[in-house]
Amino acid sequence: MAVTLSKGSLAVKRLLVPAVVLTLALVGCSRKSEPIIEVGSQVVTVADYEHAGRGAEARYPGLPAQAKGEFVTDLRRRALLLEQAHRLGHDTTSLLVNLMRDEENRLLLQSLYSKLAPRSQPVSEAEVKALYEARKQEAHVWLIYSSSRETALAAQARLRAGEAFSDVARTYSLSGVLPPTGDVGWIPPGAMPDPLDGALRTQPLNEAGGPYQTRDGWFVMSVSERRPREQGPFETQRAGLENLARQRKQSAALDRAYRGMKDDYDVKPAPGGSQLLFRALSPVSPLTPTPEMLATPLASYRGGKYTLDDALTDMRRADVQRPPFNLLPAIEIWIEAQVMRRVAFLEAQKRHIVEEPDVAASLKTKREQTLMEGVYGLAVATVPPPGPELVALAWERVKPQFTRLESARVAQFATADSGLAMRVVQAAAPGSPLADAVKKVSPNENVFVTDVHYPNDDPAWAVFQAMFTQQQVGAWFGPEKTAQGWRILQLVDKKVAQQAWEELPEPLRQNIAASASELARDQRFQQYTDSLAKAFQPRMHQDRIAKLKWPVAAAQ
Repeated sequence: MAVTLSKGSLAVKRLLVPAVVLTLALVGCSRKSEPIIEVGSQVVTVADYEHAGRGAEARYPGLPAQAKGEFVTDLRRRALLLEQAHRLGHDTTSLLVNLMRDEENRLLLQSLYSKLAPRSQPVSEAEVKALYEARKQEAHVWLIYSSSRETALAAQARLRAGEAFSDVARTYSLSGVLPPTGDVGWIPPGAMPDPLDGALRTQPLNEAGGPYQTRDGWFVMSVSERRPREQGPFETQRAGLENLARQRKQSAALDRAYRGMKDDYDVKPAPGGSQLLFRALSPVSPLTPTPEMLATPLASYRGGKYTLDDALTDMRRADVQRPPFNLLPAIEIWIEAQVMRRVAFLEAQKRHIVEEPDVAASLKTKREQTLMEGVYGLAVATVPPPGPELVALAWERVKPQFTRLESARVAQFATADSGLAMRVVQAAAPGSPLADAVKKVSPNENVFVTDVHYPNDDPAWAVFQAMFTQQQVGAWFGPEKTAQGWRILQLVDKKVAQQAWEELPEPLRQNIAASASELARDQRFQQYTDSLAKAFQPRMHQDRIAKLKWPVAAAQ
């Protein structure tokens, strides 16, 4: 069970969430550029307050004046942490420089592809209905997957010469991606990318179609059979089909963009390049590259070459997955993926994506987040394990979550007539006594009241312990099917007791004790930021802060 502290380190967590960000907007000499907090070299402006405060009221509950005060305090703490990071020299370390370079590259790629293939693809009602009609039939599909058109053509030739699909697939298909025989089973339209999806719908049976190109490689397809497929009424399928159609359009847009960039930048594999990397990766007598070999191109593109040295460097990156060392086609695909990553960076630079406000703000957020987390880590690094006092405080904060049901007074009505049971439920007013509803429907029926004590060994009542614990007095349950007919229950009253610390299971006590460490870190952090405030003497422009609105209005 997770233990949630009611306060604890909320102030710390709010400082470290990305949504609260000091984004120094590029504004002129206006009111929004006026500082409200100054801590050494750190300046928080009106614009920063407005940017960071939009939507922040959910994290700052309470009356507006109190919530605004807590928010401003957090902005001051952020400025204190950033100033400390600056004075410690954390903002110029090679670690931060490398991290921000990687983050910039990630954001550039993400932003580029979101422009080339937006998620919000328009989908018409006609497109959804067409997909619904197409999915009334499914096809038994066989596939061969290759990294090159030449290999796919060779496989296709052997299939057209009469060889069994499974035999050809074992020889030519890239291992580990598809079933060895190439039999991928029954597939409905819409489940595969184009042009495979089009072939699934229209390709003649038992024909070796293709080769079909996607951004992942080349495919040869055979459809051995088609059959009707049940999928339910259109209205029940509409939402899922609309989402599927949108995903397909986004995937198609991404595929077009990928191949378009590949053509625009003239991406080509270098003769013998994949074989050279294959030899360098061999687990048996791997090649030790000479300086000349390291400079050997594995692929080329307009704007540069991808060398063996580049490939070996990429393989040392934590965010790059290494190719299977024993599969030459997989190495070919991996090389193209790394080259296309470089091509995408060039395209993003050509479009000046890094200068866009959202990207610049995200980079600044990441930089500040990293700096603050580093200073926070230093502040709490030597916090000792929590003592009994903090464990007791942690227990006091979560104690209301742990109560024990001692007894429940339950009204119950039993009948063999299911219709009568339903009429009783329909006659009930919210929170009204069960007896009143029964009397209204059938005056001669009886309602019995039972006192149930817990723990209870009777399975008929034991199953209700959790429900009675959670439900409010007056709650109804049923009609419930029983061996004799139907039963309706109402919780008339209950008695709960606060669990004592000693009554909790040992794993739960350990969990709560461990949560006290968070309180210890919070206390140390509060002391640390107080000491920074004394040392740096932050300047608070209270007159300007007083004029700022809370909650902050959404951007126009």
